[in-house]
Amino acid sequence: LEAEDVFKNRLEESFNSGLRCLLFITGKKLYNKNKNTNDDRLYFGKIRSNIYSWALKTYNQEKILYFSEAHQAHGGAGSFYVYLRKK
Repeated sequence: LEAEDVFKNRLEESFNSGLRCLLFITGKKLYNKNKNTNDDRLYFGKIRSNIYSWALKTYNQEKILYFSEAHQAHGGAGSFYVYLRKK
């Protein structure tokens, strides 16, 4: 399965099960490892870069109450909380 399908399916399963808070771990931030440049910019992986757009899709928004980056103790920039609406 593609990552977006996993995200959508997990939201659906959790919503139908009555779960209210999910933690999605997309991976930590990465820095450019090319030692031939002075480029220290931050790069994110494909899942981390796309998770906001997946959460904003209509079929997901119907289930999502709130979506935010996780606290540092739960993964920080590499993780997200998804709070689901009551069914």
